[in-house]
Amino acid sequence: MRQLTFSGYLESYVQYLAGQQTVALPRLVAATVSNPRVVEPLLLWATATGRAERLAGLLADRPQLRAELATLQSIRDHGRLESALATEDPVLRPEYWKAWHSYVVRRDSHARDTQLKLEARKRALSLEATRNVSRYRMAKDLGLNQGNLHAFLGQGNPSKLSLDHAFALVSYLEAAPVSRDKAGKVLYA
Repeated sequence: MRQLTFSGYLESYVQYLAGQQTVALPRLVAATVSNPRVVEPLLLWATATGRAERLAGLLADRPQLRAELATLQSIRDHGRLESALATEDPVLRPEYWKAWHSYVVRRDSHARDTQLKLEARKRALSLEATRNVSRYRMAKDLGLNQGNLHAFLGQGNPSKLSLDHAFALVSYLEAAPVSRDKAGKVLYA
């Protein structure tokens, strides 16, 4: 899987905020008039992709935005754009930090989901030991592939179940009957 880049994220984010499936700077600049949320991601994207000079020409009638673009370009020329955003450099407005934080959350989502799935696996294994449910029954009741369920539970491969399925497995096991009562007798559902 390809690693998400900041410029790649900004490109899709700017298109989403502008409500347009284009990277044409004149159309994106026009969208900033009706949707001011596009401004900061657009300036960041133009800076990160080397389109800052062209954007500056399109912002001739907006000197404040040209000044911000020049500041971003200066920071980028010194090779500090991403570090300035990550450390919330006071030279930049908080709106730029928000775009950076949105990118970081998106970039790290796979690692976060993997960690959550592994925690769900631990919980499912502890519940499985106390419940009267076979893996075959879990797979059938939840509509899961038996091989994928085994790879997830037995081998610890988090890529074999989606996050939703991992949580559904835990919920299913929490609702399953306990296999032994206090006297040690086996209970059947």
